[in-house]
Amino acid sequence: MLRFLGVALVAVGCTGPSTGTSHQGLTAAVKAERYTLIRDTAAQMGVTNGPLLAGIAISETGLAHCQSEATYACQGPASSSCGGGPIIAGSADGPCAQMQGGLGMFQFDAGTYTDTVNTYGPDILTIEGNSAQAVNFVVGKVIQDVPNTTDWLGATAWMNGVPLVAGEPVMEQWASLLACRYNGCCSTSTTCKTRAMGYRDNAIAAYNEMGAAFWLTANRCAALPADGVIDQRSECYLAAGDPRYWRRETVLGYAGNLEWTIATNDSAPKNFAMWIVKAQPGRYHVDVHVDGGMFGQSKQAKYEIAHAGTTETITLDQSLGTGFVSLGEFEFAGSGDEHVLLGDNTGEASSTNTKLAFDAIRVQSTSAPQPDDPAGCCQTTGGGAGSGLVTGVVVIALRRRRRIV
Repeated sequence: MLRFLGVALVAVGCTGPSTGTSHQGLTAAVKAERYTLIRDTAAQMGVTNGPLLAGIAISETGLAHCQSEATYACQGPASSSCGGGPIIAGSADGPCAQMQGGLGMFQFDAGTYTDTVNTYGPDILTIEGNSAQAVNFVVGKVIQDVPNTTDWLGATAWMNGVPLVAGEPVMEQWASLLACRYNGCCSTSTTCKTRAMGYRDNAIAAYNEMGAAFWLTANRCAALPADGVIDQRSECYLAAGDPRYWRRETVLGYAGNLEWTIATNDSAPKNFAMWIVKAQPGRYHVDVHVDGGMFGQSKQAKYEIAHAGTTETITLDQSLGTGFVSLGEFEFAGSGDEHVLLGDNTGEASSTNTKLAFDAIRVQSTSAPQPDDPAGCCQTTGGGAGSGLVTGVVVIALRRRRRIV
């Protein structure tokens, strides 16, 4: 029931179920598919408590994404997720002919249907894109409303800790936050309390319907892959920030794909990626895959390697290499929270339209034989000294980055 008027939200959307657990016209197989897409999309963005997002979708449209699944609603634009048929559109904003309702399972609404697609991009019409934008929205509202939660990682950690138990204070806080920020119902009235209970109870119902094993994604990154390669959108990769600014390409990159965004000179990242390194204790080569400047154009991509209690920042010119290039050798403690992070705040102004590429990294023990390096870069000892593409090294205390919203 989202509607954006500047930065304000007011309650709109479908006139279908908002507090029950009815799934209009959905078979068990379709419901399971919707739950899977919500779960996996959220996990890729750092939210492992997927039922919280499923509870929103149930409250908004009963999990329906296509108008054929909820004929009480208006017919929105065509969606590939609906076999080319119309997406569900809200019917509470007036006659369907005015094309004013929210779109999709999570009911995003920036005005007319055209306004909404222009605001969020065509991916908002797909289940995955609609779900990703919902994650981005609620993370921003947690940062805004939950004390001492100031960045993306802090917000997702808070959400991942919300217990799926009615009456538990943190769950009630989550439910009230949604009633206010997602539904526009911010008072202590009976209506607002009822709406909050709907978000709460539908999240719990989704969890119980599919079971704990289905929803478990906190351990999706269990170990470093055998070949040491962590590609983007894999189990050990997290892509944070507004999904509108992630672009995916299938013409270059490791295994024929990569993604990119535009670099900025902001003080903190708006979009960033994290490669999670679940390595055994030891010393490792860390390499990053680059494409020779077609999509990796940044001359000062700042890779943060969090390892053994410290973070080293390695600045790399992405435009001068092809294939895997070395960031250096690093000691890993096997603590489970070690990672490589790349943010869009490289220091290159967004007005320059500099593309910053995100592709695979490779983490391999220094005691193992090294594969041929397509870029011809050398492997050396000492953090950050392993490539002619590296332009600077900064060692700092381990810390989290603040996200600007």
